[in-house]
Order: sequence, then structure tokens, then C-alpha cells
Amino acid sequence: MKVKIGRNDPCPCGSGKKLKKCCETLPASPASAASYSWMAPDGVHVVAPGGPLTPAAWDHLTQTYQNQVRQSPMWKQMVQEFGKAKAAERLKEFQVKPG
Repeated sequence: MKVKIGRNDPCPCGSGKKLKKCCETLPASPASAASYSWMAPDGVHVVAPGGPLTPAAWDHLTQTYQNQVRQSPMWKQMVQEFGKAKAAERLKEFQVKPG
């Protein structure tokens, strides 16, 4: 069963914003187009269809990614290993960049 998310509901990306002020404003990619991702020594790489993203879209994706890391077991591991302040500093290195 698929749950419909309304425009005034919180965005599923975890930003805390309403959907209409967050991810709904990003350009949608065609449903039939495939995307590919892979891990490499320098990070995760993703190739997806669509045109180039704006700097605001890159920033939004970075914030979304960092929020997801904070909600993951990886964040707890980082805090245990480095302490909260150093983990937060290291999290700033987790950025979405054009490649």
C-alpha cells in the first residue's frame, strides 16, 4: 500500500521543511530513466538522468545527505570513535559535489 504524501506534509528527506518548500521544488527525473551508483575510494558516485543542478540543489542534497547520516548507525559509530564535536566536524566533509 502506497501512502500519499501531501505538499504540506514534512519532506521525507528529513530536512524538517514542508515537501512543497523542499524536494518538490527539485526537477523531477523521468520515471523510466535509470540511475547508477557505486562506491570508490574517494566516495560514493551517482550518475542520474537530467540536466545540471544549480548550486542551491547541490547544497540541498548535501544537507539531506548529512541529515541521513545523522539518523544512521554510522553517526553513532562516528560519535563513539571521535566524540560529538569531532564527528560533527568530520560530517561537514560529507558533501555532494559535481563530478
